[in-house]
Amino acid sequence: MSLKLLLVDDELDALEGTRFFFEAQGIEVLTAQGGHEALALLKACRPGVIMLDIKMKGMSGLEILRKAKAFDPSVAVVMVTGVSEEGLEEECLALGAVCVLHKPVRIEELEQVVHTLHASQSFESPGR
Repeated sequence: MSLKLLLVDDELDALEGTRFFFEAQGIEVLTAQGGHEALALLKACRPGVIMLDIKMKGMSGLEILRKAKAFDPSVAVVMVTGVSEEGLEEECLALGAVCVLHKPVRIEELEQVVHTLHASQSFESPGR
């Protein structure tokens, strides 16, 4: 089963660098720079993993997380943040994120998280 990864970040450089890294590994990568685009891709393409920046212009990562989990409760969402706010990580996890990574995130850390989530999804639901 191949993995579809949706990257959501309003910082184009971060988005493109991460996209390039995962595409080089043969992973299908979708990208969005905002909430409406991300939700449209979620509905049209059904990615297994979403990597989502928390603080973005327009729709926040938390709002996207809520809507993504309402649409597809099984989608694995990894939140990424460059800010430290009290209670933010707990709120993300309570809304259904599998983890919260803090910027700057090492690409090896992203790789490990994505591959672990993909392996657990493959084991739990072979038809996704």
